[in-house]
Amino acid sequence: MAVLIVVLPGAASASPAEDLVRRVEARHKAARDLSARFTQAYRSGVLGREIVERGRLSLKSGGRMRWDYEAPEKKTFVSDGRRFYFYVPADRQVIVKDQGGERSLSSLLLFGGEILPQFTAELQEAEGGLERVQLRPRREDSEVASAVLVVDKEARIRAIEILDPQGSRSRFDFTDLRENTGVPDAAFVFEPPKGVEVVTG
Repeated sequence: MAVLIVVLPGAASASPAEDLVRRVEARHKAARDLSARFTQAYRSGVLGREIVERGRLSLKSGGRMRWDYEAPEKKTFVSDGRRFYFYVPADRQVIVKDQGGERSLSSLLLFGGEILPQFTAELQEAEGGLERVQLRPRREDSEVASAVLVVDKEARIRAIEILDPQGSRSRFDFTDLRENTGVPDAAFVFEPPKGVEVVTG
């Protein structure tokens, strides 16, 4: 008996890099919440100076996120799903911005948004037993030239590297990753402290 196989245009199988990105998306979409410790290293493409900061990250469904920077300077970045709040106690100022449909690249990746419609994917050489996949915007992006995800065997993001068009590079490394621990909704409610300036953007 003859078997007829029909191959439709555009039905090519996904590449290994795309398969990895889809596993990351599925992992993060399935999580109700996530918490981790982070180390952020930022190197300016203009000044060439590197700044290293550390703190704790909390994420929850509904586009909510909280970055509590602990060292070397305390500061807080919160998204409640509607607005962004950025607070630096030393400046006695809170910057408030409507979120709308806007998301930073790091929040898109950590929330498990749809990555492949916006980025191409290509595997790089593994890093200490972790897989690396490079993402490049499909359309010109004023903030992102390329990004790299460093992913473990459970499809958890262990690091994100972001290169901007000006040559500045940020790397976020995540440790003590915990999922579905019941991060409270109150963690994503930000009330500007009394006496600080509130600047709306």
